[in-house]
Amino acid sequence: MADKFAAIADLLSCPDDGASLRHMSGAFRCTHCERRFPIHEENLAEILPSRPLEFPASVNSGYREAYRQAFGQPYSFSETSSAWGAEETIAKSWARKRRRQVAFVQPLIAEGTTAKGGVLCDIAAGAGYYTLAYAHLFRLVLHCDLSVDNLNYVWRKARSLGLQNVFFLRIDYFAPPFQQSLDRIICLDTLIRGEAHDSALLAAISRSLKPAGCAVVDFHNWWHNPLRRLGFLPENFHNNRSYRRTEAEKLLRNAGIESFAFHPFVQEFSVNRAAGRWLSGAFPPTRLIYRIAALRQGAPLYAAIVKKCRGPQLRSNESHHGQQSDARPS
Repeated sequence: MADKFAAIADLLSCPDDGASLRHMSGAFRCTHCERRFPIHEENLAEILPSRPLEFPASVNSGYREAYRQAFGQPYSFSETSSAWGAEETIAKSWARKRRRQVAFVQPLIAEGTTAKGGVLCDIAAGAGYYTLAYAHLFRLVLHCDLSVDNLNYVWRKARSLGLQNVFFLRIDYFAPPFQQSLDRIICLDTLIRGEAHDSALLAAISRSLKPAGCAVVDFHNWWHNPLRRLGFLPENFHNNRSYRRTEAEKLLRNAGIESFAFHPFVQEFSVNRAAGRWLSGAFPPTRLIYRIAALRQGAPLYAAIVKKCRGPQLRSNESHHGQQSDARPS
């Protein structure tokens, strides 16, 4: 099978030891530990760490089990699998809200890039709303997820759309196969599992960025729906975590991220209409969106988090990706 991965080989590193990967026929191989990472399609590969992350007890047990199952699932191609949140499976009103956020984030992530330049990485990319919408803006797009179903679903959609610049990587997002090699990263609707999970993920994202790179991430806003959070209305966010702005920004700083800009987003209203723009300013934001710069040099927290979760026998750049969010617009 001829593959296209020579185009991105210099962006990739071993998720276990951080060494560079050598592109071979049908696989990548670590130049240090000699682990082999399989290429399944011309633009789809698996680059997982040796073992899954062991989470602290503060992370929801249902999520921990779902993560372990997803990590252990062998890859197989499917022409019928669907992704969590796939547009064909959700209410039209919810799909509209997702598309509004896609439109809102686009200028934040594209700022500072030339037309069809740079590399975008969508981590925890799910059903591909951002990957597919932004593919025309970047030279290359990396669609990264742990879920086999998600990858298969979006791979088929990209093929049907004739997209030639999208690569699909099955990764664990606590041990991403990148070492300061990416221009742009997005990670949306994923920082919802609590501080232990979210801090480690933020640090992993930041350490994947080039020194001049940036990422866009979001948090669910606690103040958007406080009556649900306090139990006066039925809870629809299950065991997930929402944040106040002060909490979200403390989490960013604790993960070693000091340079960030806040962009409030209200998903319920279209800003293409005057009434929607007015209402968006009158209501608390649904999402706390941040455009962040790379981790400050020497920040120790990422290594400390990983050492605590993984144990001392693995190197400090190892860590978790996620199963799909069970969140719904709140």
